[in-house]
Amino acid sequence: MKNDIAKELEKLKKELQRKKEEIHDLKKWVKKEIDKDYPYDLEDFSERELASLMDEYHSLLDQSVDPVPDKTSITSHRKGIGKTIVWIKRILLKMSRSYIALILEKQKSFNQKCVGLFQSLIIHHKKYKDKINHIEEQLGECQVRLRIMSKKIEEMSARFEQHGTGGPPEKQDKKSDR
Repeated sequence: MKNDIAKELEKLKKELQRKKEEIHDLKKWVKKEIDKDYPYDLEDFSERELASLMDEYHSLLDQSVDPVPDKTSITSHRKGIGKTIVWIKRILLKMSRSYIALILEKQKSFNQKCVGLFQSLIIHHKKYKDKINHIEEQLGECQVRLRIMSKKIEEMSARFEQHGTGGPPEKQDKKSDR
C-alpha cells in the first residue's frame, strides 16, 4: 500500500512539474507575464509554498528598488516610427532628469524601506515559527508526561481499592478515628 501511495505521489509530482514547464514555455512564447493579477488563494498554500513565494517576491522587490529608468527601458512597439519615438523619449528624459530625480529619489528611499521591512518580516516570521515549533515539542513532551502520570495515579488508586480500603490512606485514618 505504501508503494502505491509513493508511486501515485511521484506520478502527481511529475505531472505538476510538466504543467509548470508548459506555463513557463508559454510565458517565453508570449514574452511577458500572463495573468498579472493575484490568481490564487494563499490560504490553500503549504508552509513550503508560502516560503518559496515570499522569497520570489522579495527578489522581485529587491530588483525594482530603483525607479529611475535607464536607456534600455525606453522602447516603442511601433514599427517604422519607433526609433524616432524612442529618440524623443530619451531627449525628454534628459531634459526632465533633474526634476524627475527629486521625485524618484523619494520613491527609491521608500522602496528601499519597504524591501527592508519585507525582509525583516520574513526573518521575524522564521524566528517565531522556530519558537512555535519548540513550544509544540515541549507541549508534546508535557502531554506524554501527563499521560504517564495519569496511568500511575490510576494504578495507585486501583491498588488502594484492591486492598479493600476504598481510598487513599488519609481517608482510612479519619474513618478509624471515629
